[in-house]
Amino acid sequence: MQKLVKLTSALLITMAVGTSGVELTTTAAQAKAKRTERTLPKSIRGTWWHYDGKGHYGKTTITAKKIKSRSYSSGEWFKYSTAIHSRKLSANPDKLKIHNNWGVISGHYHGWTDVRGWNQSAGDGTYYKLSQRQYHGKKVRVLKLAGGAGIETYSHQYTTKKLAKHFKSSHEIY
Repeated sequence: MQKLVKLTSALLITMAVGTSGVELTTTAAQAKAKRTERTLPKSIRGTWWHYDGKGHYGKTTITAKKIKSRSYSSGEWFKYSTAIHSRKLSANPDKLKIHNNWGVISGHYHGWTDVRGWNQSAGDGTYYKLSQRQYHGKKVRVLKLAGGAGIETYSHQYTTKKLAKHFKSSHEIY
């Protein structure tokens, strides 16, 4: 019985010390971050294609500091460009100089990268996440785009036009 008490005590002490060490590391890492990230993750960079099933290919190009997109909807082509900038975490977006085509990486959530407008103080931005699908027995990269508080996927984009056409406008959650 005494051995069990000693073993349990030793285990509790080990867990307490181990846990406190992890907390200190996390807190120290958080304290170092005083600005938002400066670049988009390498995993989502590249040229991505989507196909609407009616002969139109949309294109998204992601570099370290820029997102450019062109898509077709309701008989019109739409283009947008967002330049990624860094700012202090403590900055109030409502009080910053207005930059309509600037964006900021507001965080990462379960593999999603959230990009918001420079002056956006409420709501959710556009989320980007790298995923994979099977194509002829091989894994291919897929870029998911999502939005909203529930991170609802609204677009899947592929590395080639051929893959985009094959999967068409499939938006199922996978």
